[in-house]
Amino acid sequence: MIKTKLRTELVSLVETGIGEVILTLKRGEEEKEILIGETGLAGVVYDSAADFYIFDKKWTEEQFDDYWENGGEDKEIDNYIDGVVDFYDDDSTWGEIETVTYTI
Repeated sequence: MIKTKLRTELVSLVETGIGEVILTLKRGEEEKEILIGETGLAGVVYDSAADFYIFDKKWTEEQFDDYWENGGEDKEIDNYIDGVVDFYDDDSTWGEIETVTYTI
């Protein structure tokens, strides 16, 4: 019996009017949704990216703000979404999504 490896894929990303972001992921025929924060995706990503670049990479706040405002925001959001999809691209982590919607 040949077993096909399932892949987790991003089906949609929807930002609600109150700033929540809902990711719909699909693995095989099953779809699940993940709710990301009440501050919106940019807020969640901004905080983690700022910590990384300012504290780990030793950038100044001005350097980070310049990066963020000149394409860094889109790049960091894309990387964050890719990271979420990659994280759930495994049977065990996919199975951790017990409810249809929850907050990361």
